[in-house]
Amino acid sequence: MTQSLTESLEDYLEAIYNIIHEKKGVRVKDISNYLTVKNSSVTSALKSLEKEGFINYEPYGIISLTEKGNELSKKITERHKILKYFFMNVLFIDKELSDQTACKIEHGMPEPVFKKFIQFIKYIYLNHKNNPEWFNRFKDFCSKNEIDVNSESGIDDYFIDTNLFQ
Repeated sequence: MTQSLTESLEDYLEAIYNIIHEKKGVRVKDISNYLTVKNSSVTSALKSLEKEGFINYEPYGIISLTEKGNELSKKITERHKILKYFFMNVLFIDKELSDQTACKIEHGMPEPVFKKFIQFIKYIYLNHKNNPEWFNRFKDFCSKNEIDVNSESGIDDYFIDTNLFQ
């Protein structure tokens, strides 16, 4: 999402943001538990985030977001939330896999693509919120049209009756 931060550092920022909104204060141990990583890994990440101006950090103290850090962590968290919503409520993927997938995709989706994605989500919601049958038909379609993305015939064969890629 940003040029200067790795996906891992973005995950730390997102964790700090979420913990602050849950507990009001953040310490190394909180982040370590949240991300299931070692305290030493957290400390290393915090030093990098402080150097970049995203957090205020002193060893053994409470960690806070700078204005710059709050702004970016909010964007990352919003991306995660909308992606997770899509996977769970449009594609009917379970919560855990939706969360994991959102975490992977939130970092790499270019802004112009993400903007269109957000518009698509809003379009689906506004045009189908009063028509849940659309979602039911999609769910039914998925159950009747299984796909093996690893098959030798490839994904193109899945679309053979549609002329979509011809």
